Amino acid sequence: MGKQRLEKHLKQLVLNIKYEYEDGRISALDLVKAVITKLPLPLLEEYTQLLFLPLVLQLVNDESKKCRERVGECITILLSRLSSQVLQSLYEYAERWSDKKSGIQLARTAVQLFGLFVDARVDFVKKGGRVETLVGHLSKTLDAEIANTDHTSVLIAKEWEMVYFSLQTLEKIGNLLKPHLWKDLTMWSSIIKCLSHPHPWVQLISSRIINSHFSSCELSQFEKVSDNSASILLNIPGSLFEITRNLCFEINSEEEHQSDGITTMAIKNLSWIIKIMDKHPSLCFKIKASELADDGSDDDDDGKTNSPVTWLITRLSNIAKKRGVKRREAVFKCFAAFATVCEASIIRNHLELMIGPLHRVIVETEAREETTTFMTNHRTSTNSTQTAADLPNEVLLLLEDKCGTDVFINTLAAVKSKSREKRDNRKQKIAQEAVLDPENAAKRRIIKQQKEKNRKKRRVHERKVGRGVFTKKPRHHS
Repeated sequence: MGKQRLEKHLKQLVLNIKYEYEDGRISALDLVKAVITKLPLPLLEEYTQLLFLPLVLQLVNDESKKCRERVGECITILLSRLSSQVLQSLYEYAERWSDKKSGIQLARTAVQLFGLFVDARVDFVKKGGRVETLVGHLSKTLDAEIANTDHTSVLIAKEWEMVYFSLQTLEKIGNLLKPHLWKDLTMWSSIIKCLSHPHPWVQLISSRIINSHFSSCELSQFEKVSDNSASILLNIPGSLFEITRNLCFEINSEEEHQSDGITTMAIKNLSWIIKIMDKHPSLCFKIKASELADDGSDDDDDGKTNSPVTWLITRLSNIAKKRGVKRREAVFKCFAAFATVCEASIIRNHLELMIGPLHRVIVETEAREETTTFMTNHRTSTNSTQTAADLPNEVLLLLEDKCGTDVFINTLAAVKSKSREKRDNRKQKIAQEAVLDPENAAKRRIIKQQKEKNRKKRRVHERKVGRGVFTKKPRHHS
């Protein structure tokens, strides 16, 4: 095949990746992948520009996730086969695009390409101080993006993409070249702030990076400050508390924003954090651990007055007070994880804080069962309410096994007694209000009646939906 004919075929191949339909683009990308894999290296390097730039444009502009993944695979295979000299020319493209003066779109594309370079050729990225330069650039990008993020429109606009791709590249660097991430404290401060970012993808990837850091640290290493100087918990005073607060923010998100992946990572991180909080509470405060160690103030007596563990469990207990099935499930799974990994003394000291929300959900479930006994589909409603109480009951069993039956029963009785007292006091205040302030009492009754009407309407609607009233019936032709 002559040179002109080969070039013509390759150009047509590149044009096919812009096909109108997704299946056609995927087929074309599979063919491009096969050509990149099997083409002789001299020819591949000769026509690198013809393949590389169109693939990069498709990576940025394609709306299909499957197509973008295939494009990323093609670029990765292309980069993995090229010589260092040709690879350097392509890397220089990405470096020029990374300057925001070239435009935000090109800068975001450059960040994506840096991640593909790390995937394809770690040996190339390690040479010539490229990793340090890249980490510094990503750190500055993260810091600038977080400072300029509009939290009111971040889910609509594309402000989150630069943050997400920067974190994605940092995660790849951390998995392959972990020591290069310990030095830049500004970068870690930005990653911690990303835990409370409005976009769920940013929350998830920042949680994974934090979890990767925690998994590389052992609790025994914190016994002596000098033994673990690489840990961000020691180099950034108060970072442990900030991480914990942001993780609680993730769990406390609204029902429609709850995500199983984010919740799982938050529970993993908090399960590790609570142990280090118990052993070294000084890490939660904005005082250098070395100063505390020199002063002799890092002891158990200080933790009793300002216990971070108590703050964490109290915060989770308060989060579970708000209605929301997914939110409460996240907190209860957190309690179950604590009961599994923590020492029994930690659970005993905070048992009442854990049992409180669990008991509240069980009581609410029983109350719903009583109000639905008159419904025609009683069996269905009972089954649905029983599932809401399954997780709290399982967590209570875990807590009982951890603390012992006697301690558990006494604490549960105290929780029930306080709950009964609060309910009686609330009823007493309502009765007093009817005498002392009839106008407000009348408004309260009106609001209660309206809520009851809305509840009945909702129940009627649910029963109709269950019977299929609102579903379109199929037409039968004779």
